[in-house]
Amino acid sequence: AQVSIAGTTDGNETGPVDGVFTVTQSTTAVSDTVISYTVGGTATAGTDYAALSGTVTIPAGSTNATIDITGIVADSLVEGTETVTVTLTGITASDPGITIDAANDSDSIDLLDGDAATVGIAGSTDGNETGPVDGVCTVTQSTTAVSDTVISYTVGGTATAGTDYTALSGTVTVPAGSTSATIDVTGIVADSLVDGTETVRVTLTGITASDPGITIDAANDSVSIDVLDGDAATVSISGTTDGNETGPVDGVFTVTQTTTAVSDTVLSYTVGGTATAGTDYTSLSGSVTIPAGSTTATIDVTGIVADSLVEGTETVTVTLTGITASDPGITIDAANDSDSIDVLD
Repeated sequence: AQVSIAGTTDGNETGPVDGVFTVTQSTTAVSDTVISYTVGGTATAGTDYAALSGTVTIPAGSTNATIDITGIVADSLVEGTETVTVTLTGITASDPGITIDAANDSDSIDLLDGDAATVGIAGSTDGNETGPVDGVCTVTQSTTAVSDTVISYTVGGTATAGTDYTALSGTVTVPAGSTSATIDVTGIVADSLVDGTETVRVTLTGITASDPGITIDAANDSVSIDVLDGDAATVSISGTTDGNETGPVDGVFTVTQTTTAVSDTVLSYTVGGTATAGTDYTSLSGSVTIPAGSTTATIDVTGIVADSLVEGTETVTVTLTGITASDPGITIDAANDSDSIDVLD
């Protein structure tokens, strides 16, 4: 007679369900047949299941016996399917004429993992030019795994990678045995440019390496953090050129911002003085724009009328009244929000 082995039932953490190997003798014998075996596979004896004895007996008069894989641990660790392999190595007691079937002396069963995990992302720290302070996004896996989980991601937002912060790698790893990893937004540039709060958006796009059963949480696969601007600016006005009927010479007001900004700064203003708009000079628009990247703009008092009327020196007064469009952090300098020029006769 020959003795062979086959894996007849896979084990499973869900339940749990015991695994079973069946050892078969091709015909009955008068005496017990005692067979030794070794155990291998990717599952760990004594950790994932109860260690096996290394020997199995087919009773006299029977043709089979089972090796039961018991004590399967239903842990919360995501580890994928593991295997148990049993190899018959020898017959230690039997009737004469019984041998091991060399073609069927080894087989494997699976130990199925009942665990799964999802991976999501959250913004845990905003970046700041003042300091500067690094921004942080935290990637969280709902339970631990045996292997590293490697996740790919894309980067967007209004902040510019490589200019406002160091470009990110596009991949993050949650180490085996851990449930989190961070994506650090470093190299934040503390410039003097008023650009307001900008954003960095990270979106998880795929899992490139992991144990089976790990997926991206579609409801929490993207997050934005702010990169706060530490800069501010004030806007003032001064009369820089008097107007003159002789020529005539245009008058000029210069509006000055203390530092550049990413966006245009649009200011409203009112006009007063003793000169009459529309009569002594062309009426002004009431709005002036400092272009993005610049620190000044002019309000030109044009169309000065060179009449023959003796009227003495008159004045034009411009007062800044508000900012109608700008980056955050820009305000009017209250001590220098108004000035006058002369219109000489």
